[in-house]
Amino acid sequence: MINHFEKIRFQGKSLGKLTFVNRDKVGAKSDIDVAVLNYNDSLSTVRVTPQAGFNYAKPFGTELKLINAYLIGGEARSNQRAGARVVTRIGTLLETSENGQDEVPEAEYDAVFVTGKDMTPFGRVRSADAFDSYDLVLFSVETNYQTDNRGVAVVDRDTNETTVTNYQFNFIQESKSGQEDNNDNFVRILVAPNESERIMPTLKRGAKLVPQGMKFAFVGNATTDWTVYAETLVPLENTTTASKPDVKATPTSKVADKDDKK
Repeated sequence: MINHFEKIRFQGKSLGKLTFVNRDKVGAKSDIDVAVLNYNDSLSTVRVTPQAGFNYAKPFGTELKLINAYLIGGEARSNQRAGARVVTRIGTLLETSENGQDEVPEAEYDAVFVTGKDMTPFGRVRSADAFDSYDLVLFSVETNYQTDNRGVAVVDRDTNETTVTNYQFNFIQESKSGQEDNNDNFVRILVAPNESERIMPTLKRGAKLVPQGMKFAFVGNATTDWTVYAETLVPLENTTTASKPDVKATPTSKVADKDDKK
C-alpha cells in the first residue's frame, strides 16, 4: 500500500485554545465516546477520543489541553455497507491547570496536517512517525493532470495542453528494501509543477532525495492512506549530517481506533 502510515503524532498545542462542548458518540456503530471541543475561540469543532477515565461531566467552556495525540485512520457511519474511512484524533485531554505535556519536543513537529480540497492547515504533525526523510530512494516520477467532474483531463484554452496538477515522486524506503514483509515500503510525494519541472532534469533513478516543507492529508482509500505534499526535494548529498534531526519515531500501535466524525 502507498503511504500506509499507521499513526502520526499530532501537536494538540497547534490547534490553539481548546474548550469543552460535550460528549458525543461516533464510529461505524456509534459506540465510541469522544469529546467535542471548540478550538481557537472559533465556531469550529474537533472530536477527540480521550484517555480512559476521562471525565465528560465538565461545564461548557472548560479550557483543556491535548497532549500525546495521534492521527490515525478510523471508520465513520456511512450509507455504504463498509462505512467511510476518515481521520481520527486520539490523545490525552487535561484541564489546563493539570500537569502534563507532550513527550516529544516542539521542534520535532516539522510538518503540517491539512484538510479539504483547499488544503486548509489544521495543526502540526511529526513526519518521522510516517517515514525517515533521509531514507527515500527515487524510482519513478508520474504526472497528475487536472480533471473535471467527469474525470476528463482539463485542457488549457490558451496553450491547448492538458493542465498539470502536480507531479508524483515515487520512492522506496532504503532501509526496508530487501525485506520479506515490505508491502508498505512505497512513499509517494506530490510537488507543484513549477518546482517539479525545475528539479527533474538533474534527477536519475536511485536518487536519494530529502523532502522539504511537507504537508500531510488523510485520504483513506484502498490504494493509499495519506497524501504527502512537499515544497521541494533536495538531494541527500546537499544536506549535512548535522541537519538531520535526531528523531526516533514512536513504535506504532496495532490498536485501531474508530472515527471522530458522524
